[in-house]
Amino acid sequence: MTSAILSQTTMTRRSTSFFWLVVWVLLLARCSFAEEDEETHSSGNSTEAAEEGNYHEEEVEPAEAVLYPSFILTLGIFIFYLLSRYLHFLPYTAIMFILGTLIGLGVSLGVRDSHIHRTVVDWQNINSEVLLLVFLPGLIFKDALGQNVHLFWTALGQMLIFAFPLVLAGTVLTALVGVYVFPYGWSFNLAMTFGSILSATDPVAVAALLEEVGAPPRLKTHIAGESLLNDGSAIVFFAIFSEKFYHELGIPGFGEDVDFAEGVKLFCQKALGGAAFGIIFGLAILYVLYILDRRFSKEENVVQVTAVVSMAYLNYYVADFIAKTSGVIATVVAGLIVRFAARASINDIHLMDDFFVLLEHILNTILFSLGGLVWGGVIVENHRDGFWTGRDWGYLIALYILLHVFRAVMFFAIYPITKHIGLSTNFAETTFQVYGGLRGAVGIALALALDNEVYQVTDGNDLTEFEVWTTQAYQMVGGIAFLTLIINGTFAGPFLKKLGLADSSDIRAKLIEANRIHFRQKQIDDFVELLTLTRFYRLDFGLVKFHVPYLADLTLTQLVEAIEKLKETTQHEKYRPPNVDRVVPYLVGPEGISKDLEDRLNIALLRDKGSDPRRSQKIEERRRNRKGRRERRMSSTMQFMMGEPLSTKEMRLLFISMVRAQYEYQINDGELDSQHLLTVALEQSLEEAETDVMNDLPFNDYKYLRDFHFRTKKVVGWLKNCTCGLFVHHKSGKCHRVPMNQMLESAYVEQTMAYTSAHKRAQWFFQEQLGDLDSDLSEAGKIVIHESNQQIDIAQKDLNEKLDVEVVKKVVSHKFCKILLTRGAHYIDKLTSGGMLKESEAEEIVKELDDLLENVITCDQMHHEGELDLNFDDSLHFCSLLPQNIEESSPDGEREGNDSNEAVDVGSGFDDGSGNVSG
Repeated sequence: MTSAILSQTTMTRRSTSFFWLVVWVLLLARCSFAEEDEETHSSGNSTEAAEEGNYHEEEVEPAEAVLYPSFILTLGIFIFYLLSRYLHFLPYTAIMFILGTLIGLGVSLGVRDSHIHRTVVDWQNINSEVLLLVFLPGLIFKDALGQNVHLFWTALGQMLIFAFPLVLAGTVLTALVGVYVFPYGWSFNLAMTFGSILSATDPVAVAALLEEVGAPPRLKTHIAGESLLNDGSAIVFFAIFSEKFYHELGIPGFGEDVDFAEGVKLFCQKALGGAAFGIIFGLAILYVLYILDRRFSKEENVVQVTAVVSMAYLNYYVADFIAKTSGVIATVVAGLIVRFAARASINDIHLMDDFFVLLEHILNTILFSLGGLVWGGVIVENHRDGFWTGRDWGYLIALYILLHVFRAVMFFAIYPITKHIGLSTNFAETTFQVYGGLRGAVGIALALALDNEVYQVTDGNDLTEFEVWTTQAYQMVGGIAFLTLIINGTFAGPFLKKLGLADSSDIRAKLIEANRIHFRQKQIDDFVELLTLTRFYRLDFGLVKFHVPYLADLTLTQLVEAIEKLKETTQHEKYRPPNVDRVVPYLVGPEGISKDLEDRLNIALLRDKGSDPRRSQKIEERRRNRKGRRERRMSSTMQFMMGEPLSTKEMRLLFISMVRAQYEYQINDGELDSQHLLTVALEQSLEEAETDVMNDLPFNDYKYLRDFHFRTKKVVGWLKNCTCGLFVHHKSGKCHRVPMNQMLESAYVEQTMAYTSAHKRAQWFFQEQLGDLDSDLSEAGKIVIHESNQQIDIAQKDLNEKLDVEVVKKVVSHKFCKILLTRGAHYIDKLTSGGMLKESEAEEIVKELDDLLENVITCDQMHHEGELDLNFDDSLHFCSLLPQNIEESSPDGEREGNDSNEAVDVGSGFDDGSGNVSG
């Protein structure tokens, strides 16, 4: 029942979010396509020319070129949301290609005079050299950085065969199709150029899948390595045969008639010269990373990333445009060198990886959409001019089939060789390698470059034979990219499993189940640990069970074992027993508690009956000696400042910065991550308080929070009066209608908890660094602590006077659930980074946690299924022997073996420290 309610609530919320996202995108598109005023329109002659299909002649404002990438990236957000939530099996790049095609069709057939039309025209005619320079270095360098260098080097012999003899054979076979099968009358040089373009593979849609399903490392190395090297060789062949084709145009100075000897020389120049430049720039990048060695400087870490990216692009430019070698090969070699030798010199590897992932996403999004955009426009124009008919669709499908046949023949022809060299291979892996030869970024970029280059040199005034040929070639390349992305990319997963190349499902299922068991145990441990906090002493366990299903089947034995574990792993004098007075009644059956289990519980909770006298003696001794120790130990900070202590103003500003840091801690720990308006109010209260302090006024940030709450109540009251009660209630899922005033009360409790928690933690750190109230702390420091305590007292008084205890209990319990689930997400992240779970496996659990968190955040119920109507006095039996004055060591509740991410926030609540909420 609970899971059904949560699932329905989640689907309703997602459907609503999806609806508003669609509305927002449509409004954005509508605004972009809106016609401008007449004075900003193109001239009538330009419009007429556009209507005739001569889009390239239309004048475009330079600033409008910025619109296309920003607009397409915005649409990419919508596409990503749709695929990640509802259509996970579809490749992102394939859908972006389709989206670009639809935009191209819409612009060609729809409104001419619009911002979108003009920016599309500008990007359709992008300079070929600029196109290659912008997109290829970033994408290829990112792929090189992702290689396993050891496996790559071991398999180098195999991949050289894939990249050079097979690319040349594939180029020739595809060229024969262009000459003898297609009825277009292409010249042999154009056909060879066409073949070299289609020889470049791009496994972008398959690479992520191989990681998800746990494909063999050898297969991943073969597919990725083949793509990297054959991109380089394909571009070399493209450079040679495109020059020969350009020479056929008969334009002086354009193209070169390269003979066989000159072709071999040019191939060696580009391949070996590109490798040489890659080595030079790779070593240069290593040196720059080496001298930028201030590992703990965030700015220098950013400069390191900037250096790698900028030098990768500079490497491509120098090798390709200045030295006339292969920029692709230079980029691959440099990337492999950096991947092999730079790890120890990279200060922040996560920053480096995240930036290149971001760069790859942006470049792929723009490039694939641009490829679809041009393809859609070309189809419309050629269909209108009679150069693309139904027959051509048939040729496209035939080419798609023939490319797979050619690839299969070539790979199985060399199978006896590749099986006995390098990493070896097998029949199943070779079969999938044949299937995984998708065409993508490099092929699209080269085809666009070819088409645009011919158009620009012929001025586009008349459709010459050569321009028609390159347009037809691009139609075929775009169609092949579309088909391989949609068909091969979509069905790669099932085909991989059919071949038996994915991890054994039974083994992975057992491992996932084992990790789920460990995860549930970790949730129980975190649950017990959080129960040591005074602010959770009145926890509603029925609510927690409703929102955290991992605790739904908790038994008393598991609870006792978790408490015993907490006691054993905590430093003896710092152990604080959890308060289980509102948990045990849910776990005790009709038969009651066994004597053995009751004794274990008594000992674990340090009741008088089973308390350890040695512990009590140590705690008492610690109390007596604490002041003496502090008097003998002055903090290093105070020793440094003895000559010139901080002023009261400086102390106040320092304390404000500490409180601000505590708010950040609460966001990371899941306490404030969803409280957007509250987070703004807390931050603004510190900004206002900082202004007061700068004007020599006392530190008082609570008054701004109080004013914020009162202003919010006034706005709600005003809405109530103006809308005749429309905003009086709020409906949440299957819950009853909750009064808006009750929602405000809940927000007020959240505010007070966050505020008090931050101040108490900041006070502890303040005193720890600057001394003790009774000894080292200066008079200025005492003033700051006194001002903070005054505001905490006012906040607690306001809370106790104005709010019902039941409301407080519900809000506290919901916050407990948020913290517990957030810790669970952090634990899953640790399992993933430690290699225990694959990202795809962890994604399922994280999605489950996200859904549970969203249900906690949006829940407005006052009563939950399975709650017991407990009387506090009835349950007092289970906690009456708890020690009431356990000393708190720190607000983090640090103990031996504790991870910093699992710090316990001891004493940071709005209660009075006894576990009971006053009022």
